[in-house]
Amino acid sequence: MGSRERYSRILSLVFSAAVIRCVEASSASKPGFNLTTETGFFIDSTLHNGSFEDCDINTTFIASSRASGNITFNVLKCWENDPISTSFYGPVMYAPVYASLCLGLWSVVANSLPLAAIMKHEHLHTPAYILMANLAASDVLTGIDFIFTGSSVLYNVNTETCPSDAMLRLRFTLVLLCGLSSAYSLLALTAERYWFIVHGMTYVNNVTNDKCKVVVLIVWLWSVLLAMLPNFGWHCASRTEEGCLRFGGGLPLSYVVLILAFVFIPMAAIVFFNLSVFWCLWKHVSAIAAQEAAVGAPPSVSRKSAVTVVIITVVFLVGWLPFSIKMAMFTQDKVSIANMFVFIILNSAINPVIYGFRLQEVRRGVARLFRNNHAGNVELDA
Repeated sequence: MGSRERYSRILSLVFSAAVIRCVEASSASKPGFNLTTETGFFIDSTLHNGSFEDCDINTTFIASSRASGNITFNVLKCWENDPISTSFYGPVMYAPVYASLCLGLWSVVANSLPLAAIMKHEHLHTPAYILMANLAASDVLTGIDFIFTGSSVLYNVNTETCPSDAMLRLRFTLVLLCGLSSAYSLLALTAERYWFIVHGMTYVNNVTNDKCKVVVLIVWLWSVLLAMLPNFGWHCASRTEEGCLRFGGGLPLSYVVLILAFVFIPMAAIVFFNLSVFWCLWKHVSAIAAQEAAVGAPPSVSRKSAVTVVIITVVFLVGWLPFSIKMAMFTQDKVSIANMFVFIILNSAINPVIYGFRLQEVRRGVARLFRNNHAGNVELDA
C-alpha cells in the first residue's frame, strides 16, 4: 500500500472516530429537548434605544421552558443593568455547536499527526518542515479553541447561566491568538519558500534550523502578547459603552484597529511573497534547477512545495479574511461575526489534508509513526 493510501486511511479513521464521538455527545442531550433549528446561531435582543446587545459572540441563549419541549431564549439575567424587550424568543440551534465540536476534534487530531511526525523524524528537521509544524500547531490550537468554546456554550445552555465578562474575553482571546499565530506562522513559511526559490544561492547560509526555531518562538510570543492585551486592562468597562464592540466582553475600537493592522500586514506580506515566488518560477525555470542542485534538493521539490504553500495560503485567506473584514467594519452584528467562524474552523480542518496529499515526506512520516508503534507493540508481546 502506498504512503498516500495509508495516509488517507489514517485520516479516514480519525474522521470516523471524531464523528462517532460527536454523535454520541449529541445523543447524550437531555431526552426532553426538542432540538429545532433556525437560520442562525442567535436571535438578537432589542434594547429600548434600538441598539443590540449580546451575552457572547458564541452564545446569547440560555435554556428555559423545558416543560414545553422546546429550548427557548431567556437571557434577562445576562443584562442586569440594561432594559430588555420581551421579544427575545426562538429555539436554540444545537447543530452548529456539535459541528464545531466535531471539526475542532478533527483539527486537533489530524493536525497533530504531521506535527508529531515532523518532531519525531530527524530527516524532517529542515527549515521548511519546522515552519510547517509550527503552522500545524496553530491549527491544533484552533481546534482546541472550538472544542473549549462549544463545550462552554453547552454548559451555559444546560445550566441556564450566562458567561462572565472574563470568560467572554478569554474566548475572544483564544480566537485572536489562533488568527495571529496562524497568520505569522504562514508568513514565516512563505518567507522561507520565497528565500529558497528567489535567493536560493544564499539560502543554506542564511536559513537554518536554529534561526527558524527562533522565528517560531517570536511568532508565539508576539501573538500571545497582542491577544492578551484585553485581559490586562485594555477593555471597555461595559459592553454598552460608546466606542466599543459589544462582543469579547467589550473591545475598544482602538484595540480592534491595532489587531487588524497586525493581521492585514502579514496577509499582505504573504500575498507579496507568493506572487514573487510564482513570478520567479515563471521567469527563471532553468536557474531554479541550478539552485536545487546547489542545496541538494531533488528536482521539482521546491516547485511542488511552493504550490502547496500557495494552496495553504488561499485556504487561510478564505478562512480568516471574511472574519477580519467584518471586524474592520466595526460591525455590531454578532450573528454575522459568529457565522464567519465556520470558515475559520474549516481552514484548520482542511490543512492536514493538504499536507497529506501534497507532501510525500509528511505522508511517509505519519505512516511511519503507526508502523513503528505497531512494531514496538509486537516486540513487547514477544
